[in-house]
Amino acid sequence: MFVVASIGSSFLTEENAPQIRAFMTPNVAHLSTVLLGCALAMVPSLESTALSLCFGLGGLAGFLYSGHTALRVAGTEVVFVDRLWYGLIPTFAYGVIVAAALIMALNARGGLETLAVGLVLLLVASIRNSWDLIVFYAQHTDRPS
Repeated sequence: MFVVASIGSSFLTEENAPQIRAFMTPNVAHLSTVLLGCALAMVPSLESTALSLCFGLGGLAGFLYSGHTALRVAGTEVVFVDRLWYGLIPTFAYGVIVAAALIMALNARGGLETLAVGLVLLLVASIRNSWDLIVFYAQHTDRPS
């Protein structure tokens, strides 16, 4: 995302704020969620109740945010594959994280594995979307003649 922001710095203007909020900001949020989620899952002294509560609340917040982002992206003129990767897949990934939190709260098997699936989905979507943004910026950057 640092490279994307550097290359796309000419697009980071007030005029493009709606597009930034729809496409770039969610990527930063998803990558931050993956980083924080992985760090939180590695805390050895965190009990399963606290862990499931953290991931449940965080997953629910991410689900609502991604759902809002999906609606915002759906209102733009982008191809279906971008609607899928920017909107639906992150929303689904946060739903998986909420499911993982419920599994952990019930002390059932597979909670951490389900959590890993949700976090990996977010990571893959963020990497794909960052690549998509950098290609877009590279194609729309004014080049010297």
